[in-house]
Amino acid sequence: MCSQKAPLYNLKLIRDELKKRNWAVDAFLFQYKKIEYIVLVKVYSKGETKDSPYAVVKLEFIKKGNGSESLCAYADLYKLHFPAYKSFREFFEINFDQENLGDIIQQFTQYFSTFIPNQLIINKESSLEKSITGYLNKSDSESSSGIYCFGVKRNRLKNDGTLGQRRPENNQKAALLRPELFEKLKDDSTISFCFSEDPARETSDETILLRWAERNRSLVLND
Repeated sequence: MCSQKAPLYNLKLIRDELKKRNWAVDAFLFQYKKIEYIVLVKVYSKGETKDSPYAVVKLEFIKKGNGSESLCAYADLYKLHFPAYKSFREFFEINFDQENLGDIIQQFTQYFSTFIPNQLIINKESSLEKSITGYLNKSDSESSSGIYCFGVKRNRLKNDGTLGQRRPENNQKAALLRPELFEKLKDDSTISFCFSEDPARETSDETILLRWAERNRSLVLND
């Protein structure tokens, strides 16, 4: 007898593809009661404490066109988990007089599952790309916020004497915003890409690569 697939199994597929690419977040659209939401699917970072041993991903529901209204949750393979029932009901405009709230969340989970893609979709509409970039800007600790790449840098030594590795947020940001430059440098995971909010600082791939080569050459000569 074939076992039924868990309702939120596709979130695991997306998470696994994000981790394979060393990326941090994905996004897709969800509609409920004629209101459209952008759903951010976030990977738990290395060393981060999970909300539950069974948690698969973190989620953030954002009302499309109003980025200030959002609600965070986490998901295991079978259910969505919200910080409070009241915030869940208020955000999704669910009547407070409805009984059996546990059943309502399970019904909501089942309905939500029909919107989850079964793979990572790279080419997205502009609102999803903007939400992903906005999240990466806030969470990329290796670079200032901004979309204008002006250089690359070698990561600092860790306490154990090894070089720090490029974080998923910085990795994904470079892959999305500067794909050709990223392809040339992606194999060296000990460098990070530098971004600025100032468009005047944006630098061509050729100049960035030339400066990086010159810097590495000078370091070799000074050893």
